Amino acid sequence: MLQSLVEVADHLDVADRGSLAVHTTLLITHAVPTAQPLSVAQIAQRLLPAYRVDGGRVHLAGCTLEDRLLARLTFCVDGQPLDWYVDADGQPLGAAAVEALGLTQSAPLAKPPQAGAPLLDRWLTVALPAAERRFALDSSRTLLAVTALWCKFAEGKLRFSIDHHSCDLPFADWAQTLQPSPYLCPYTGIATMHLSKLDDGRIVADEAVGRCAETGRRVLQNELVSCAATGRRVLAELTKVCPVTGQPVLAATMVACDTCGQAVSPAAIERDRCRGCRNPRAIGKADPRLARILHEHPQLDRWGNWRISETPAVYVLTASAWLKRLLLVIDKESLELGRVAQAGRFAGRWEVIAPGQLP
Repeated sequence: MLQSLVEVADHLDVADRGSLAVHTTLLITHAVPTAQPLSVAQIAQRLLPAYRVDGGRVHLAGCTLEDRLLARLTFCVDGQPLDWYVDADGQPLGAAAVEALGLTQSAPLAKPPQAGAPLLDRWLTVALPAAERRFALDSSRTLLAVTALWCKFAEGKLRFSIDHHSCDLPFADWAQTLQPSPYLCPYTGIATMHLSKLDDGRIVADEAVGRCAETGRRVLQNELVSCAATGRRVLAELTKVCPVTGQPVLAATMVACDTCGQAVSPAAIERDRCRGCRNPRAIGKADPRLARILHEHPQLDRWGNWRISETPAVYVLTASAWLKRLLLVIDKESLELGRVAQAGRFAGRWEVIAPGQLP
């Protein structure tokens, strides 16, 4: 169970043996922390139960357990043995790391793991001298023994599968301290332990899943909007922005204004007339808005008695001349004529005409 540095030196190059001459009486023992997982099955038991996958499963899609070297150095300080713990580079380990890895409770090994000899060779020639220089600050401290602690390091990935779709979550940590970590949803940034599939096949955080009240489709919550007319959460593609209120409304619920002809939210309609057309104000030709319109459409200049109302997107104007009234819906940016209609001077409903047929 005990192995001297002379025996270890048999595995080293001749050039390396000289550095070990001062340790010919030093014993190295090998041990493993008693609490650490030793198999892939134990890793699976620790990780998998933490996740929930609606309509699917989670499994290991690859996992390796590698023996890595830490060490316990036992010094004689003022006649008493005292332990220090170091990593593979000879750097000290803090008390929290020693406790988390269970290094104080270990079981002996007869020899190092099969793949551990190269690690041990390097550690003896590089890390051990560095550790001695760090801890043996004066002649009162003597290195009595070294315990090579072979700790398992786990690396692999979890796979979440639903139907024919899947996504992976990599992991890498000491087997003793490995804990389930949340899956970071790439579509929402939500860290979750509960995954679901959308109707289009994307696997996402279940907390982010919503259902369209119109179609029943499972989509992300942020792909839904609230219809201002009904309050229902629906796909954005099913809505249009009301030109009067500026709010999204289910396209199927919008109604046409009898005056301007725009499709608007039902909440913006009263007596078949939208809020944008309801209170027109008289303006003169010197008004900058009307001046731009008359410059763009000079054939309108002979009309008078102009009145205007507007929505965020259009101007709604009425004018009169002789025995006729004129209604114009004009885009604010392009000044293009949209709806054009005419009616009798004193009565009659608006009759839509082509912009090229202006009276």
